[in-house]
Amino acid sequence: MSHAHHLLKLLLLLLAVLAGSQPHGAVAAKFEVKDVTNKTCTIVELLMNFSIKYETVEEKEKLAFFPIPEDAVVSGNSTCGKGSSESSLLVVTFGTGHSVSFSFSRNSSVYYAEKLGVAYNLGDKHIFPDARRNDVSFSSESTGINAQVNTTYVCMTAQEIQMANATVVISAARIEAYVPGSDYSKEETVCEADKTTSTTTVPTTVTPTQPPTPKDPVSIKYNVTSSNGTCLLAQMGLQLNLTYITKYNKTGVEIINIDSNATASGFCESTSVGLSLKSERTSLWLFFSMNETSKKSYLSGVSVHINPFPEAQGGALNVTNTSLNYLQATLGKSFKCSSKQILQVSPVFALDVFKAQVQAFTVQNGKFGEAEECLLDQNNMLIPIIVGAALAGLVLIVLIAYLIGRKRSHAGYQTI
Repeated sequence: MSHAHHLLKLLLLLLAVLAGSQPHGAVAAKFEVKDVTNKTCTIVELLMNFSIKYETVEEKEKLAFFPIPEDAVVSGNSTCGKGSSESSLLVVTFGTGHSVSFSFSRNSSVYYAEKLGVAYNLGDKHIFPDARRNDVSFSSESTGINAQVNTTYVCMTAQEIQMANATVVISAARIEAYVPGSDYSKEETVCEADKTTSTTTVPTTVTPTQPPTPKDPVSIKYNVTSSNGTCLLAQMGLQLNLTYITKYNKTGVEIINIDSNATASGFCESTSVGLSLKSERTSLWLFFSMNETSKKSYLSGVSVHINPFPEAQGGALNVTNTSLNYLQATLGKSFKCSSKQILQVSPVFALDVFKAQVQAFTVQNGKFGEAEECLLDQNNMLIPIIVGAALAGLVLIVLIAYLIGRKRSHAGYQTI
């Protein structure tokens, strides 16, 4: 696998971690396995998102992104095993022939989520509308998840599990197998990723105040280049405008500027382009697509992940929308807008774009093509023209009135 292809896969799968999630902390799905006596033996609660690579009828590779839905159910194939040392299994089914499974084992001191399995039905036209095949495919991989017996495994940080043609990203996870009681154990085994990203906060009873609005962001130049040349060229300032629910059940607002310290990377594909901007606690992905019929490029997806976010419930914020249609430009030309644009990604997240010029896909010699001005700039140019024309018309009317009045005045005096 080439480095560029690996980067493409990684970045698109990073988009998958956010697909379908909402700010305020999305509601994690919770599943329980019970034995024949109705005693709970396994509890799994997490956010789970899938990225599946499949072949289309046109023999092109494509990625499908989807979260585990709220109506997913525990399958009757799930089992607690025959004893405390036996393997146990959680199988969750959803949609049209899709399932995900965790297999667990243990010794005297540690239990393991040994394997994560994913079965996906390529015949599901809602998720794979143009798939060449219609069969059910299965992939599995080790999870690396383990915890002390009689403790709850806790990991808020997103964990990516890569398989052959599938990637599963889990986050906000609370897992316990071989549960001694009827619910989670009070003691916790916290994953290493949470230990490295956690922050210490001082308890307080004071309601948090909204932070001051930062200045407009600096306009920064970005480019994404592959072996075939530059596929994305952009000059713009970016600002994240987020609304969230605080730990005090109040509404909070966070405004973050993307500065020059953010690490930029990306990927190039024939019909999709991605730009990733990562800083210490913020990850932003911009996803561009191509409409081959209209010969237009456009911003089709935005994903943001903020972690840690100690002010928010859940300690992190995730927002994604992959059905957008912003920053449109004809292929070979650039979108340009000097005015501030507010791109509404979700009801609680807007991406504010300042002094933007963007060109995706067909970038020649690393330079912007002919600019197509945004409607805001066109309106801003029309306003002074209209005002100027109105003033000129007013001056002309006054001048004509003056000349008519002067002519009448002369007409009132006749020479004797």
